Amino acid sequence: MREHYYLTQGWILPGIDMDVIRVLPLCILLLLSAGISRADAETMPFSSFTAHYRGEANGMSVKNLGTRTLISLGQDKYQLEYNAEAMIYSLKERSTFLWENGIPKPLSYDSTRGTFLKKRENHIQFNWPSGNGSFTHKKKKGSFKLIEGMQDPLTSTLLLALRLQDGNRSIEFTEAKGNDQEIRTFTLLDTPTIQTALGDVKTYHLQRLHDDKKRHTELWLHHDYPFIPVKVKQDDDGDRFLLELTQFSID
Repeated sequence: MREHYYLTQGWILPGIDMDVIRVLPLCILLLLSAGISRADAETMPFSSFTAHYRGEANGMSVKNLGTRTLISLGQDKYQLEYNAEAMIYSLKERSTFLWENGIPKPLSYDSTRGTFLKKRENHIQFNWPSGNGSFTHKKKKGSFKLIEGMQDPLTSTLLLALRLQDGNRSIEFTEAKGNDQEIRTFTLLDTPTIQTALGDVKTYHLQRLHDDKKRHTELWLHHDYPFIPVKVKQDDDGDRFLLELTQFSID
């Protein structure tokens, strides 16, 4: 049965801030870089879904910013995708992964961002049998050693959701991104009910810990479907960005 959650007519959004971008329009596109029902460790616990978002960058608002989708490709293989557009900028991300040993196991990650005049591409391949990964970042190519449990920029949101449902308040994992690998650390602050375009929604409220003290990122994940971000807010040395969920459906 397919559940639908829509933006209520006449609902007006207030202005605010947010994370995952850098240059104004492109900033809100990246903000986002997720439903879950618990199952045994060998079963994929995430439901297929489609989620829609609006965004803001330093006061500039984009009503229909982007869409995030999760689908099954069959034979325990899945695809998570995020597509966004703001003015002349666009962002497309796609991850293909397996569900293995209770967590997502990325196979490939591809992203393209920029304008029709200039685009930047990023590709990551995970060759688990050999224990090596490879990347193409802009025009640079290279390889790296895979670490057990390593994620890509999209599957990391699924692992984060899973750890929250397991009751963890502090969550850490390694993410392959571009030409490097970073340790991502999140802390659960509380579980507030917040006002959204869908009405009142109970959430997991987290803070991402950055080495750079000038960056501050908070995110609110849907409590019933923690693989779906409800709100993301970032302050990057004075530049403020916001991402908000406006509509989603669960298959």
